[in-house]
Amino acid sequence: MRHKETIGMTWSAVTRMARRTCAAAAIAGACGCGSSATPPSTPTPAPMLRADVTDPIGDTVPDARVPVPPDLVRATATVENGNLTLVVSLAPGTFDRQTTRVVALFDTDQNPATGIRQQNGLGADFGLDFFPGAGRTTIVRADEPGCAARQSCFVDAGSASIAILSDGMQAVVPLSAIGSASGRLSFQMSSYVVVSPTASVTFDFLPDVSLAPARVQ
Repeated sequence: MRHKETIGMTWSAVTRMARRTCAAAAIAGACGCGSSATPPSTPTPAPMLRADVTDPIGDTVPDARVPVPPDLVRATATVENGNLTLVVSLAPGTFDRQTTRVVALFDTDQNPATGIRQQNGLGADFGLDFFPGAGRTTIVRADEPGCAARQSCFVDAGSASIAILSDGMQAVVPLSAIGSASGRLSFQMSSYVVVSPTASVTFDFLPDVSLAPARVQ
């Protein structure tokens, strides 16, 4: 009898202890005794933004110093996961990796009254200067006071590597590097060649200067 009483007392003590433990855990919000925790919500990813722009073949400006001018034909810009990916394509046979350069200018605040005013009304706040010969693109920022003083309109603000494609280039840069929070922006691209230490020639625009800037939205 004493053995049965001992077992009964032990079981009763264990039961009381379990109840106290579960009650304490329930107060802390972590008890699994019949309760279930609400799983954390998964944040909704931001939608991808995109712009895909084309330009006619053969609309470059001729210059005797550059026998084959770089002819822009397409630009694709995508914004995803806090980065801007920009792919520029040139007409086959017009992309010289040593001499071709391409600049992309961005209106990141969507306000044409700020930044450096372009022919098509774009107010350029930042830009990318693609230089395939060096395997990089320079990030530039508008310098309105300097431009007004007839000095450089843009100053260096960083750099990023580029991927060389068969007829073009690709760059990936953080939105923060070009002053954009939402990724929604307007842009225009142009191709050019440096023909002397102090001179360069612009050959093509995408979109053309007679058209509205491209929009990433």
